This record gives sequence, structure tokens and C-alpha cells, in this order.
Amino acid sequence: MTHDSPGAEGAISERAVDEAETFDFGSKLRGLTGWQATMITTLCVIYALFHLVVLNFLQLDAWVFRALHVSIAAVIALALYAPFGRAGDRIPVADVLLSVVTLGTAGYIWVTLDELVIRTGVLPTPWDVAVAVAGILIVIEFTRRTAGLALPVLASIFMVYGFVGPWLPGVLYHRGFELGEFSTFVYSMEGVFGIATAAAAKYIVLFVLFAAFLQVSKVGDFFMNLAFACFGRMRGGPAKVSLFGSILFGMISGSGVANVVASGTFTIPVMKRVGYRPTSAGGIEAAASTGGQLTPPIMGAGAFIMAEITGIPYTEIIVAALIPCLLYYFAVYLQIDLEARKEGIHGLPASELPKLKPMGRDAFMLAPLALLIIFLFAGYSIISAGSWGIAIAVLVMLQQRLGLDSRVLAVPVVAVLTSVIALPQLSANTHGLVAFAAGLVAILALAATCRTALGAALRGTGQDIVEALNIGARQCLQLAAVCACAGIVVGVIGLTGLGGRFSAMLLGVAGQSEFLALIFAMLIALILGMGMPTTAAYAIAASVVAPALQRIGLEVLPVHLFIFYYAVISTITPPIALSAFAGAALAGGDPWKTSFKAVKYGLAAFIVPFLFIHNQGVLLDGTPWEIARTTATAALGVWALATASGGWLAGTLNIGWRLGFGITALLLIAGDIYTDIAGILIGAALTALRLARARSARAA
Repeated sequence: MTHDSPGAEGAISERAVDEAETFDFGSKLRGLTGWQATMITTLCVIYALFHLVVLNFLQLDAWVFRALHVSIAAVIALALYAPFGRAGDRIPVADVLLSVVTLGTAGYIWVTLDELVIRTGVLPTPWDVAVAVAGILIVIEFTRRTAGLALPVLASIFMVYGFVGPWLPGVLYHRGFELGEFSTFVYSMEGVFGIATAAAAKYIVLFVLFAAFLQVSKVGDFFMNLAFACFGRMRGGPAKVSLFGSILFGMISGSGVANVVASGTFTIPVMKRVGYRPTSAGGIEAAASTGGQLTPPIMGAGAFIMAEITGIPYTEIIVAALIPCLLYYFAVYLQIDLEARKEGIHGLPASELPKLKPMGRDAFMLAPLALLIIFLFAGYSIISAGSWGIAIAVLVMLQQRLGLDSRVLAVPVVAVLTSVIALPQLSANTHGLVAFAAGLVAILALAATCRTALGAALRGTGQDIVEALNIGARQCLQLAAVCACAGIVVGVIGLTGLGGRFSAMLLGVAGQSEFLALIFAMLIALILGMGMPTTAAYAIAASVVAPALQRIGLEVLPVHLFIFYYAVISTITPPIALSAFAGAALAGGDPWKTSFKAVKYGLAAFIVPFLFIHNQGVLLDGTPWEIARTTATAALGVWALATASGGWLAGTLNIGWRLGFGITALLLIAGDIYTDIAGILIGAALTALRLARARSARAA
């Protein structure tokens, strides 16, 4: 955010930010200096460029690519994160040696690839076993340092299970495995380097880099200022700014805590200033930032893993997720507005807010996002869309450095639209090159009118590119770690057959009640998600729960979206509500009260997934009438739910009124035509009666 925006007055101390970040990272960052700092920055830039080159130009075996993706990230993390206690400012010898071993594991896979493909998990050599064991332990330590203890502990429990299965009863029994068979299977394309790591290496890194380029090119600042200009004056304005400003931060990252810290440092002080209690401010920010991971087109990296697991096209997933995301934000908005009504909280004065009209021409700074969406819906690959989005973000950097009117950025958008419509047979790279070249020519043509010298602007843009690559690589570390560590759990589930036996057990539950099976699946996703990033929680829950739900006859996409939603909102669910705890740390509120507030604001997300299991109009799948009816009644249901939980409609509602609106909400969200009619009739009667009584009370 720019320094002249309302959120820049923030009174959040560095100590509060550090405390909030402890809920996201397992260890403290080292304050590296001198040549070591330069070396790690260089390695971060190389890591980012490595992915861009391999994804776009260089053919590399998938196993080798994923091994290098994990290993180089681990080396950077071992240098940046201290294992215990004080962080210090130097890399100790022990971590240097561990980094050498880490690179050695990737090198071994590269050199012996052809032999490993044949003998992994079947006839491993002693060296295969030694490398696999070392690699697994490094992944666990890598994850512990970057994401805390929850996921490493879970992975360790599953590894122990791989050996003690012969002594366990019932569904947990399996024949047991030797160390060589077990370790080489888990440290292979079936485990550590499986689907989750594939998504991280192919897509997640690319879009985290895209987000970093947007951040450095000031698109994030524009987005937050736009939110202040649009919503700052409204009732409870800063909270609504938090809600909509968190979308851009939240959709990119797979960590709810990181989203809270990124946007909460700006919005929480302003919320507290206008009258929100610390627990409310922290809860609003946690709910808003968590919702960002439900927001297309990126969905906190979850959409990429979902596409890898299910084989469903990425564009189909993000289209299906659109209305459920809007319902979530509508619910949080209603809760914020009701609280502002009850507490008499007003917005910010117009004099303190950015002017909306002058910001209109700066909307062209969103050109990278526009090109991304055009490419995706024109049917081009995710990699092409992300890569050319980054290229257009470089043009935004140059435009900013030269101080040009941002309307010049309309040129690449118009060029790519014209190219895609007029010549659809051309490749994505050709369309991207046309857009980039047209934008560059337009900027250079106007450069002569600028006070800033072109050479200085180009040098500055080069520095911006290096900074974005460095920031993006560092933001990838946790995602690389948790996807690899989640692969350990997924590998053990596949090796032991636990997934199939668990499916059979869930089918038994479903034989009594499908609703009970869904409740069981919801609880598993919520429990797995507590204490770990969303991407890992979803990857593990999908491997355990999704096959069972599909076997009882439910469709693939609704099942995976169902699991994903609960994996996301686990970060605001007590007792381990990490996003809410981070919001409490920033706001100075009680962590438990803040977490229950966050649940209240995000309550719709606990109910809406049951709607789209059988009523897929909400997923934009069905006739126009089904889509319109289901969406409209779901929105009315969300309003009734907010009214019931907020306890306000033309005044404070007692328990009887709240119970009535709660029943109305459940009927409307159920999605059946008959429950919809019943919900509309009951809701209309309750609303009319309540408003009539309120008018009578005012008249009296």
C-alpha cells in the first residue's frame, strides 16, 4: 500500500507481526549479511528462473525436475531458517553439510534415473535406500522449519504406521514392509515427488512468481487503494475494505496465515480506529483472508492440485468455484454490516480516502490479470497464461519506472484480444509475444516525453525483476515443503492400502446415511487442516476421503470442492485456528474469542458445501433455470443465516427469532425445490412480521 493510503497509519508493531508469523513458520529467519546474503539471493533468483526455463523452454524428466524443485528449495530454507532457538546471522557448518546431502539426493536421482525407474520399491540397492532415507528426513526437517510441527508429526506417524501395521487391528492392519521397499517407494513419484509436488513444481511456483511480480509492480497497492476508495466510506467501511482487499492477497497464497499478515497489517489498525473490537478486527481479517483461497482464478494454489488429482480441466474448476466463493463473501459482508449496524460503526471520512474517479485510469495496471484470464478462457495452457502474465507485469514495472499514464497498458490487452479473436489458430506464445511487443513499443514510443531517462528506467526495471524473482522464490519455500511432506502421507496411504480400507469403512457409514458420510468427511478435512497449510491438508484429505465419497455415487468435482472448502476453513476453526490466532496477534485480541468470531463471520462456508454436493447449479452446472434458482435461494439462505447468527433485523433479535431464521436458512440452502418454497414462505413471513413489529414499536 502506498504511504498516503488510509491503511498506512498502521500502529501494528514489528513484535506483533513476528508473533503472527509464528503461526505460519516453524522457525525464525536468519538475518544473513554479506556474501552469504548475496549468495542466497542469487540462489533464489536462479531457482525462480530454473522453473520458468524448464516450464517454457527446456525439456527435463519429470522426476528430475521435481527432485530439483524440492532439493534447491530445501537448500535455500536450510540457509534462511534456523533449526532451533536464536536465528543468528550466519549459516552454520551443520546446515551447509545438510545442504550438500540435499543436493546429493537430487544428483543421485538424476544420474541413476533409468535404473531407479525399474528397481524403486521392488529391488532397491543399499545406496537407493540410503538416499531415500536421507531424502525423507530432509523433507521432514525442511517442512518443520518452514511450516511448523503439525505436518512433520503427521508424516512421522504415517511412516511408523508403515512398519507396525502387522500388529494393528481391524482397518489399520497391513502386512508390513522392509525399510528398503518402504523408503524407496515413499521417496519416489508415488510419494514425495507425486501429484502434490507435481502441481507445486509445474503451476504453484509459476503463480507465486506471478503474484510477486504483481506485488513489486504495485498492482497490490492499487488493489488495496481501490478497495478503500470503493468501500471506505460505507458503514463499517474498513472491515469491508479488509474483505475485498484480501481477495488479491488471499487467492495467490496457499497459507491463510500469510494472507492475514499481508493484508491485516494495513486493515486491522483502521478497523480498530473506527470502533471494531480487537477480537472482531482479527476475526474479520482471518475470515476475509481465508476466503481468498476460495477465490478463482488461483484459489490459493488448491485449484492446481485439484486439477492434477482429478484430471478435470483447470478452467472448469475455477468456473465451478465462482458462485460458492461469491456466497462466502456475501455471507461475510452481511455479518460485517450487521455488526456495524449493532455497534454504530461508521466509515472513514471522504477526505482520508483515495478518489475513485482518478483511479479509474490506473485500472489498466491490472493488465497482467486481464491477459491471464484471456489466455485461460481461450483454452491455452496454465503455464502459457502464467508466463505471459509475468511478462506483461514487467511492462507494468517499466511503465511505473517511467511514470507514464497507465492507460498505455491497454495496448497489450487490446493486442492480445485482437490476436486471439482474429487468429485463434496461432500458438499461445505467438499471441503472448504480440501482446508484449505491442505494449513495449507503445511504452518506448512515449518514453521520450518522460522526465525519467530511459536507461535509468530500464536499470530500475531490471532491479524490480530481480526483486520479484527473489521474493517469489522465498514465498515458494513453504509450499514446496508442505507438498513434498504431504506426499509422504499420500505415499504411505497408497503403499499400505489404507485408502481402500478407509473407503470401505466410509461406505459402511454411508449405507446408513449419506449425510453421516459427508459429516464424517467434513470432520476429517477440518481435523487434517488444523495446524497445517491448506495445500497439504487438501492433498491428504483428498487421498483419504475423496475415493470413498466417489464410490457412494457422488460426482468427482463436487466431492473435491467439498473437501477443499473444509481444508481451507480449517484455518479459522478452533481449537487450532492458525489464521484467527494470527489475526488476534495483529489486533491484540484474545485468540479464542477471535477464532470464534472468525467462525461466525465464515459460517456460510461450513454449510454451503453440502448444497453443491447434490445441487450443482451453484457450480454453474445445469440449465439456466436451475443455476438461477439454486443461486438465488442459496443467497437468500446465506442472508437468513447471517441474520440468525448476527441476531439483528430492525433491532436485536431474541432466541425465538434467531431460531426461526436459522431454520429458514437451512431450508433455503438445502437446494431442493420444495425446501426452497418452504424457506421462502417462512422467511418472508418472519421478515414481514418482524418489520411490522419494529414499525409499531417506533410508532409507540
